[in-house]
Order: sequence, then structure tokens, then C-alpha cells
Amino acid sequence: MVSITLIACVLCTQTETTTPTYNAKLDFHYVHQFESSIDNGGDVEVSSYGGELRLDNKMTNSDDLQFRFQYQRDDWDFSGASGLGFDDPWETINTIDLALTWMHGYSKSTQLFVGGIARSSYEEDASSSTVFGGSIGIVHSFSSNFTLGLGVGVIEQVLEDARLFPVFVLDWKLSENLRVSSDLSTRFGTRTGVELIWEPTSDWSLGAGISYGYRRFRLDYDGIAPNGAGETTSWPLTLRATYHASPSFDLTLMGGIVFSGQLEVTDQTRNVIERQDYESAGVIGVIGQLRF
Repeated sequence: MVSITLIACVLCTQTETTTPTYNAKLDFHYVHQFESSIDNGGDVEVSSYGGELRLDNKMTNSDDLQFRFQYQRDDWDFSGASGLGFDDPWETINTIDLALTWMHGYSKSTQLFVGGIARSSYEEDASSSTVFGGSIGIVHSFSSNFTLGLGVGVIEQVLEDARLFPVFVLDWKLSENLRVSSDLSTRFGTRTGVELIWEPTSDWSLGAGISYGYRRFRLDYDGIAPNGAGETTSWPLTLRATYHASPSFDLTLMGGIVFSGQLEVTDQTRNVIERQDYESAGVIGVIGQLRF
């Protein structure tokens, strides 16, 4: 399965100093997706919370090293007297991501990037299965208002062939207060997408975004697929309001609708035993960001 991963970066321009500089961001979130009906019976809802630490080290005039650590916990609640809701295929999923990206300034307007990732995603009490992947690509600033990047990545999958995905980077300033970016303010987990951002004042920004959510994880030794794998996909459409409380802290409130949700269960012999869609569901959440 091929999906689109969207990331954003600030194009580094060469400076007169080679002194290493650092900046860090700590994001934390709580998001609840309301109960929705599963096609073959039963209902499902999920609450997600976690945090992400991002460190950016400018090593030389031309080279940046970016580190990311993320933890997320998804508490799934299946219910009902029939179908997948009754089967209750999984409950709590833990995901840990470690990623490292090197960005090299080929010129003042062009960067090359190479990245690696290690991910462990598993149901509580399951054996943690670590998978590895990487990406490579190029980012070019066509003007001070438009930056575009393309690349390709690959990552191993639990009980499935490695997954190939394109990488797409976008930063497009439409006007003084309006822009389109692939650096989602409502990004968490493996969500990737694009967002239209309006900044009416220095204290507030508003956004409307569409993203793609994908997660695959190891199941525990109980349930309908012992030591198998679960997979979830969806297309969240979100609206958000962000209050820039200080130069070092932002608080975001978000809401929206999750479309095209799908749940899949694979047994330990790689046979898909369940693949079910669920109806569109409402979602609300809060996201905070500290910069230091």
C-alpha cells in the first residue's frame, strides 16, 4: 500500500557562522474520536494521547541534524452484540517512534535530506515489534513565498511487506496572513496532510486541514488473531484555533470529522481475517506546544 507522507521544513540558508545552534519543541496532545458504527456490526471509538520531542541542531553553514522522539497511546473501545464490535480485536496500542534526519544545503535555495526511523507499535501485553525505515529527497525554495519538496521513503511493516511512500513538502505563502503548509498544527502520531492557515492577529491563528492517518501494530496473544497484526486508516478533516500565549507556548483547540475509517485484522500467518469500514465520526482534541 502506498500513501503520501507530508513533512515540512524551513529551508536553511547559509550564514556567516559555523557555531552550532539548537532549538527544541515539545508537543503533547489528547484527542477523542466519538463512537461510530462498524459496517458488519458493533461500534468503535478511540482516545489518543501522547507527546513528541523534536530537536534541531544546525551543525554547519550547510548541515542540519533533526531528531524526533514520539510516544502515543491509543485506547480503543469496541462494543456490540455482533460483528467486529463483538470480536473486540484490540484494546490499548502503544507506539514509540525514533527518527533522525540529516539536511544538507546544496545551495541557498536547495536542500537534500536523508532520514531513518525506528518504530515499535504494539498492543499492551504483546511482544514489541520494532520496524525500520528511511527516506531521501530534495526541497527547493522557488521564491521567498513558495517551497516544494519531493522524495521517497520505505518502512518495514508487521506481518506485511515493506511499505513504500512518497514524501511531499509544501510551504506556500498566499498573502501576508494566509498560507498553505504540510507542517500540520494538528499533527500527531503518523498523521500527514496539508493545512490552510490564517493568522488574523499575532496572538491567534486558525487552520483547516485534511490529513491521512495510518497505523499498523502487533496484537497480543489473546483475541481473534493471537500474535497477529492490526491496522487502522482514516482521513480526518479538522478545524482548529491556536492561541499563541507566549513566544514559547501555543495552545490549540481542534474539532472535525473522520472520514473513510477502516479497521483490518491479520493473523500470524499473514492472512487478513477482517477488513471493515466504519461510519464517519466526530473528533475533538487539545494540543499544546512548548519551544525552548
